Amino acid sequence: MLKLLLLIVCYSCVFAQDATTGREKMDVFRLPNNTEPISYTLDVQTFIDPQNNQFTFTGNVIITIRVKISTEELILNVDDLKINLIEVTDSSTEVEVIENYVVVKNEQLIIRLKAPGLIADRVYVVKIAYSGELRNDMTGFYKSWYKDEENKVKWLAVTQFEPTYARRAFPCYDEPAFKTPFKISVTRLEKQISLSNMPIVEQTTKQPLQGKPKYVCDQYQTTEPISTYLVAFSVSEFVNTTKDQRIYIYTHEDYIDQVTYIEEKASKLLNLMEIYTNIPYTYSKIGLLAVPDFSFGAMENWGLNTYREKYLLVTNKSTEKDKETVITTVQHELSHQWFGDLVTCSSWNYVWLNEAFATLFEYFAVDVAEPDWRMGDLFVIEQHQEALAYDHRPRHPITATVNDPTEIQDIFDIITYNKGASVLRMLKHALNDDIFRTSLTLYLDTYKYKAAEPKKLWNSFDNVIFDANYKSGILGNTITVEEFMRSWTDQAGYPVITIDTSSPNSIGISQKQYYVDVPKLNSSTLWHIGLTYTTYSENQFNNLQPTVWLNNTETGFRIPRLNNEGWVIFNLQSTGFYRVNYNLKNWLLLIAQLKLDPKTIHVLNRAQLIDDSFNLARAGELSHFVPFTLVSYLQKEDDFIPWYSVLNSLSYIVERLRRCPHTGANVKDFAKTYAEIAYKKVSDQYEKNDGKHLTKTSMQAFSNWACKLDVESCVNSASKYFNAWEQNGTEIPPDVKEAALCSGVKNGTTETWNKVFTLFKKTSSTSERQASLLALACSTNSIILSKYLNLLLDGSCPIRPQDYKTMFKSLTSTPIGINVTTEFLQNKINESLSSMWEGEKTIMLMYSYLASSVATVKEINEINAIRRFTYLSPTLKESFDDSYKEVELNSAYFERSHPLLHEWFDPSSPTTIAPSSAVSNSYQFFNVIVVSLIFVTTLVNINYFNVIP
Repeated sequence: MLKLLLLIVCYSCVFAQDATTGREKMDVFRLPNNTEPISYTLDVQTFIDPQNNQFTFTGNVIITIRVKISTEELILNVDDLKINLIEVTDSSTEVEVIENYVVVKNEQLIIRLKAPGLIADRVYVVKIAYSGELRNDMTGFYKSWYKDEENKVKWLAVTQFEPTYARRAFPCYDEPAFKTPFKISVTRLEKQISLSNMPIVEQTTKQPLQGKPKYVCDQYQTTEPISTYLVAFSVSEFVNTTKDQRIYIYTHEDYIDQVTYIEEKASKLLNLMEIYTNIPYTYSKIGLLAVPDFSFGAMENWGLNTYREKYLLVTNKSTEKDKETVITTVQHELSHQWFGDLVTCSSWNYVWLNEAFATLFEYFAVDVAEPDWRMGDLFVIEQHQEALAYDHRPRHPITATVNDPTEIQDIFDIITYNKGASVLRMLKHALNDDIFRTSLTLYLDTYKYKAAEPKKLWNSFDNVIFDANYKSGILGNTITVEEFMRSWTDQAGYPVITIDTSSPNSIGISQKQYYVDVPKLNSSTLWHIGLTYTTYSENQFNNLQPTVWLNNTETGFRIPRLNNEGWVIFNLQSTGFYRVNYNLKNWLLLIAQLKLDPKTIHVLNRAQLIDDSFNLARAGELSHFVPFTLVSYLQKEDDFIPWYSVLNSLSYIVERLRRCPHTGANVKDFAKTYAEIAYKKVSDQYEKNDGKHLTKTSMQAFSNWACKLDVESCVNSASKYFNAWEQNGTEIPPDVKEAALCSGVKNGTTETWNKVFTLFKKTSSTSERQASLLALACSTNSIILSKYLNLLLDGSCPIRPQDYKTMFKSLTSTPIGINVTTEFLQNKINESLSSMWEGEKTIMLMYSYLASSVATVKEINEINAIRRFTYLSPTLKESFDDSYKEVELNSAYFERSHPLLHEWFDPSSPTTIAPSSAVSNSYQFFNVIVVSLIFVTTLVNINYFNVIP
C-alpha cells in the first residue's frame, strides 16, 4: 500500500500539518550538527493480542543531549510514530516546548522551544512518550509469525534497524556517527521472553489489572557506545539449548534441534576473530536469533545477531552448500562485532568499512576453520568475479554519496560487499599478511567505540608501514596506502590491463577503464595498479606481492623481457581487481598450454582466463574466437573452480541469444556440451563419495545447470530420484534435490506440482523448502504457473514476502515463466496494489526481474508496453523506466554480438569444414586461426601448437 503521510501530535495530541512553506528551510536529510546525544534510556512495551488484532507497542525514551551550538529547534529522526508527550529539561528546569511537527520527506521530528531554547555547552534531558503499530514490512519494530506442532499460529516482535529504521521504533539521532550507551528495558507477557543487546540485570513483575495478563519488565545492562541501527530487541516464545556460555542460539521450540550444527561452529568462529584481531569480544554474551520473516540474510546487532531461518538452521536434509552458507553468514555477522560494531562507519557513505571487511572475513576466517573447503578459491568465483561482472557498467564508487534513506538502501549492493572485499584482498596481497593484520588491530584498538571514516583506516596502515621501517615505501616506492586505495574506493568501475608481447625484448603494459554494454567514453580515469605476473619459463604463481606498478598518472609503459619464449600471465591468482587482455599471440600460447597441461597454470588463473576472455569479448575488446576456443581445454579440467567461470559466462550468452532461434540454439548446444562434461566429472566424483566439500557443492550447481539445459544423463538421473520420491517416498539426496524436484515438476502433472507445493508448505527444513520453492517455477504448464503467481493475491498465501525475490527470479528464468509473469502485470497491477503485500514494492520487484530476463522481440515489446500504462503512479513509472534500462543494455549486447556469434557458429569461409559438434567447431576454428597466424607472421613455431587436435 502507499505510505501514509506522517502526522505528528503536540502535547494535546492534536495533529499538525506537514511542514509548511515557512518551514521548508528544515527540509534537509541530515540532522544538524548543533546537538549530540550522550546517552539513551529506552523502555518499550509490546502488546500482541491476535484475537483482537492488536499488534502495538508503547515507548518512553530519555535522551541526554549536549548542545554544541545554541538553537531554538531540536531535530530528531522519527517515522510512523505517534508522539504523545515531550519534555525538555535542563537539570531541574523545564524548557517550554512551543510545538512539534514532522518534515515527512526527511523523517525528522522538529521540536520548537521557547527562547532562549537550548544553550551551547549545556546538557539537557529530552523525554518523549510515544506509541506505534508493530509493522508488517520487516523494518523497524515489526511482527512475525510461525506455526507450532499443533498448527497454532505464534507471534513475535523483533527489530531491524539498519540502515535508517530505528526511527520507526523510537525518536532518536538515527545516523551511525552518533554512538552512545543505551540502557534498554523491554516489557512482555509472562509467558514470553525478551532479548536485547545485553544480558538482563533485573526483572520486575508488573501487577496486572483484574482480568488482564501479567507482564514482566526485563532491564538490560547498559551497552557500550553504540549506533542506533545496531540496537536490537525482541519479544517471543523462543527457546535456546546452547551449551556455550557466551553464544546463545534462539529459535522456536519445534526447530531447536536444528541449531546443533552451527552451535558447534560459532564459538570457534568467534575465537578466530579474537585471535586475528588480538582484541577480545567486547560483551559477555552474544545471541543468534532465527527469525521466520527477515528481509536481509542476517543483521549484526551488537550482542544480538538476527538471521533469516535458512541462514542459521541446519537439518540432515540441508545441502552442503546451505551448510557452507550458514557458516559463512554467521562468520560475516561475527566479524561485524569488530568491523561495524566496535568501530562503526561515520557515515553511510562509508558503509563498506563495515560490509567489505565482514565479507572478506566471511571467507578468510572460514578458510581457517574449514581448510578443506577451499573458501579462498571460492572467493574469486563468488566475490571477485561477481563484482567484476556487476561493476563493468560503472555504477557508484565504493565510497558512495547518499542523500536520503532510499539511496542509502541502494548501496547495500555488490559494489559495497563484493568489490569492497576484493579490493581489501588486493591490499592484503600488495602489502603482506603481517602488515595487514597489525594495521587492522591498530585501527580497531585506536577507534573502538567510535565512528571512523576511511582516512582513519589508511592512517593506521601508513603508521604500521612507517614503524616497520619500510623507508622507501612498499607500494611502488612512491605512494601511501591512502593514495593507492582511494583510486579504488573513490571512483567507479575498474581498469582493463592490456599486455603486448609482440616485441622480442619488452612487454607493453597499458591501462584504461573497462566498459561493457555502455557507450565507450574517452575516460581519463586511471588507477594505481600493482601488477603481478609470471612467464612460461618462470612458471611461478605464488609471489602475490606486486613487482610492477602503474600509477594513476600514466596510461602505460614497457618493461624489459629477458626471455621471449612462451606465454606470460598477469594478475596471479586474481589478486588484482582488474581484467587482463593480451595480444592474440599470447592468447594462443596460453590456450596451447591449457590444452597440453592445464595444471601448469594455477587453477585461479585458469578461472581468470575463462572469465576475462568471455567478458572481454562481450565488451568488444577481444574476438569471440578466443573464449570459445579456450574452453576446449576443459575436457582435461578436473578442478571444479574454473567450471564455475564457464557456467556463469555461457549462461549469460545463452539467455541473451534466445532472441535469435537459430544462433540461440547453436549457443545453447555449445553450452550443453560443456554442461554435460561438467556434470559427468562431478557426478563421477559424487557417486564415489569422495567426501570433499567442493564435490558436494559442485554437484548441486552443475546438476542444476545440466538439467536446465536438458542434458540427457542429468535429466534421467534427476527423474529417477524424483520418481522414487513421488511413488515410494524415497528420500532424495540433498545436493541433487533441487534438480530432481525441478525435473519432476517440469515433466509432471498438476498433481505432481501440488505434491511439491505440499512439501514446500510442510517441510521443517529450510533447505528443502528452498529447493521446492525453486522447483515450483519449473512447470511448463502456463495455467499452473499462473495459479502459482496468483497465490500472491491471496491473503493466506503460504509464500512469505522474504521469498518473493526467489520466486520471481525462478519464474523469470524460463520463457514460459516470463510470459506468465508478463501477463500477470498486464492484467493485475491494480489488483496487486490493493491485495498484495506491499503491493507497489512487490510489483516493482517483479518488473525488475522481468527486465533482466526478457530477450525476444515479443517479450521486450510487451514489458515496454507495461511501463507506458497511463494509470501507473509516478513511483511505479519511475521504477519501471529505471528497470527497463537493463533491457536496452541487453538488447545492445545482442545487436553487437549476434552477427559475430552467428559467423562463429555458421562460418562462411571455404577453408572451414562444417563442425560435427560444438566442441569440434571450436577446435577447428582454432586450427584455422593458428595456421593463418603462422603463415602470415611466422611469429610462432608450428610444433608448439601441434597439441591442438
